[in-house]
Amino acid sequence: MLKIESLTKSYGENTVLRDLAFTVNDTGIYAIMGSSGIGKTTLLNIIAGLEPADNGNVINTFQKISYKFQLPHLFPWLTAAENIKVVSETANASALLEAVGLAEAAEQYPNELSGGMQQRVALARALAYNGDLLLLDEPFSAVDEETKKQLIALIKRYGEAHAVILVTHDRAEAEALDAQILELT
Repeated sequence: MLKIESLTKSYGENTVLRDLAFTVNDTGIYAIMGSSGIGKTTLLNIIAGLEPADNGNVINTFQKISYKFQLPHLFPWLTAAENIKVVSETANASALLEAVGLAEAAEQYPNELSGGMQQRVALARALAYNGDLLLLDEPFSAVDEETKKQLIALIKRYGEAHAVILVTHDRAEAEALDAQILELT
């Protein structure tokens, strides 16, 4: 479980999160929505422990957190399969790449992949880590509609046994995931 209580975060004079409160259960999908610059990525970074809040509490009982950042952050000297194996030697990289529609890309390096393909390798890597909580920052950017449907189905299955929090600007994506929507205003 994750419980956010009275969370506030500012950058200088700009307060991006003010008295935010919500709870995330052990399973299910939650979509954080709101306009650009409102603090969605900041909130994910605070939950992941990468950035401190100014005030409030983050009570986290999850043992492992997987994070698929907005940018892929792949290791350029590793193949797609090796980028997955780096977080879990026991992960089935071939199966994960197939699940994200990239079975043929296992031996390709990031510079040989399109932006959307890199995003999918990063998603496969986050899934390989198998966190109790999966954080996804705009996981469907740079992918076509058919691929998006495939990824939505994959994330829905993951959310049956894990908690998932994703940032999206697209209400249709959140609805397709049957996500509880947390609107930042």
